[in-house]
Amino acid sequence: MKANINGIQMAYEVRGQQTPPVVLLHGFGLDRSIWRELAAEYLGDQQVILPDLRGHGESDAPSGAYEMPLLAHDVAGLLGHLGVAQVILCGHSMGGYVALAFAEHFPEMLAGLGLITTNAQADSVQKRAGRYALIEDVRTRGSIAVAENLAPRLSRDLEVVRKAYDLIGQSDPAGLIGSLRGMAEREDKTSLLGQIGLPALVIAGEDDQITNFEESKAMADNLPGGEFSGLLGVGHMPMLEDPEALGVGLRGLIERINQ
Repeated sequence: MKANINGIQMAYEVRGQQTPPVVLLHGFGLDRSIWRELAAEYLGDQQVILPDLRGHGESDAPSGAYEMPLLAHDVAGLLGHLGVAQVILCGHSMGGYVALAFAEHFPEMLAGLGLITTNAQADSVQKRAGRYALIEDVRTRGSIAVAENLAPRLSRDLEVVRKAYDLIGQSDPAGLIGSLRGMAEREDKTSLLGQIGLPALVIAGEDDQITNFEESKAMADNLPGGEFSGLLGVGHMPMLEDPEALGVGLRGLIERINQ
């Protein structure tokens, strides 16, 4: 399905009935398809909303920087379109940056928060420079530049790498550029964590080559209602590498919220 949200056509799907809904936000260069197995196999009849973020999947990819608050407003607009007042919002990687922006701008719409292989810090000078260099590579070579750069670091599971490579390679270059600019320019949200008093879950993979495991632990410690789950043998893509373990963690978060 698609809806006109903030001037773009935003693609999404909804599964299940049980509330409060869980919104699962994918990471950079990916799309909502990465969540389907987990939602179908491990979240039962829980209502799950799967959007394609601006510039990804079947959603429109306008030019310009996709700042994290803009993406958070897109999510809020979709929830308004669906008539949903409050959700458990869970974001993977870049989706986690969007989830934190949502927590800052729309706290009344949050019932709980999940942060999956992501962090609250702004980019280092070196990482920001790397994103801008990758933008220039995309302008020259297209989406394949991001696929070659990112996919091999997402997992040590070659099937997961292949799937991610294909998804990223099919992405609209304008969407990748807009997202890279938005991530490079995002603000540090570490100080926000202490203001989020809701049930929260931080998921980290012990084999993650992108997100620092100890920094993930610290993020959980800074969340008043935070719990931490470290997954053995898992990299940056737990929804594909170990969907059962991630599903167990998400069900635990849902149970805490429903108590």
